[in-house]
Amino acid sequence: MPVKVEKVDGYRVTHGGKTSAKRTTKTKAKRQANLLRAVEHGWKPTGKAARKKKSEKTPDVSEAKEYVKDRVRRRRKKGGL
Repeated sequence: MPVKVEKVDGYRVTHGGKTSAKRTTKTKAKRQANLLRAVEHGWKPTGKAARKKKSEKTPDVSEAKEYVKDRVRRRRKKGGL
């Protein structure tokens, strides 16, 4: 069922005719709606913390060292250093 967040004397969160939150703040209502959508799509709460994603922008230290060494080699071949 679609989740609705309505402003009625605070905020109300409803889904499928059922009210799951009344007179709450906007932030809490958004969080409640997000939780209900996740459960609807198969998420099961386990109580464990979420896993952190590895950032692809920060390279591994060994990769960075290899990159620097390679640049130095190229510059030396050109005669820059």
